[in-house]
Amino acid sequence: MIVLRSEKLMDAERSLKEFFPESVKVYGCLFHINRGKPHKLEVIVDSWPDFRVIICKPKIQGTKDREGDFNIHSVYSKDKDSLKTLLQTAGIINWDVFTLLAGVDINHLRVVQEVADEKGIPSRAQTVMHVFILEDFSHVNVRKSLTGCTVRPLTSDHAELVDSTWKCGGDRNSYNTVSNYISNYPSFCVMREGDTQPVSWILLHQHCALGLLYTLPEHRGRGYAKLLVSIMAEHLLKQGCPVYCFIEEGNSASLRLFTSLGFKEKPSYQAVWYELNKRAVS
Repeated sequence: MIVLRSEKLMDAERSLKEFFPESVKVYGCLFHINRGKPHKLEVIVDSWPDFRVIICKPKIQGTKDREGDFNIHSVYSKDKDSLKTLLQTAGIINWDVFTLLAGVDINHLRVVQEVADEKGIPSRAQTVMHVFILEDFSHVNVRKSLTGCTVRPLTSDHAELVDSTWKCGGDRNSYNTVSNYISNYPSFCVMREGDTQPVSWILLHQHCALGLLYTLPEHRGRGYAKLLVSIMAEHLLKQGCPVYCFIEEGNSASLRLFTSLGFKEKPSYQAVWYELNKRAVS
């Protein structure tokens, strides 16, 4: 195994761009690392420069955010055999603690299960995701605002509200993650005239995926989500950042929204979040 630093991280970013959508999550991690965003990750490849597998994992375990709490390892593999070999390499995975492998190619999932079985640990697929990427911006009609509303970035004062509505929120670690996203990455929200709290918002994950898109129930059906996705997409494209999202199987509302804006998926590819060991709940 090889830990990448400095110029090699830039080289890896350029290489990963050729393998979208399978590589987009790890690419997103490197995109922000290479632009000086704060992070607690190390980047590991099986070989260099012709790597077959690349993993972004926490430098230390137990950091007080969702990435540390869930020990998230973002994975891209060009083939299943290389993935299996790297996972079996000492020091890549701590098989004694809970680990969430994020973005595993569904076509390579069997070898992850095999290695877990060899180690004698419990494992399961947590979530299967569709990966949608916006490559043609012509479908996105950006309006800067809607009548009676303004669009602005979220502030730290909004972190508690955002965390309270997030599917993965509700504790101190998730709150810290939301605060980090708001402080260090682009975000936008809809504020209605006279209100002090947003009614709809969108954030960006540290791996560049659009996320935490939410509209308060009493304000739905007014086009806020489409407005925010369009504005965020325009902003990211100007920065040279990929515009993509993960949509969980069964989320028909999000599928309709993103396909209406021109986001497309590769039918043969889905990304899996895969759990190793059982997570201790405090």
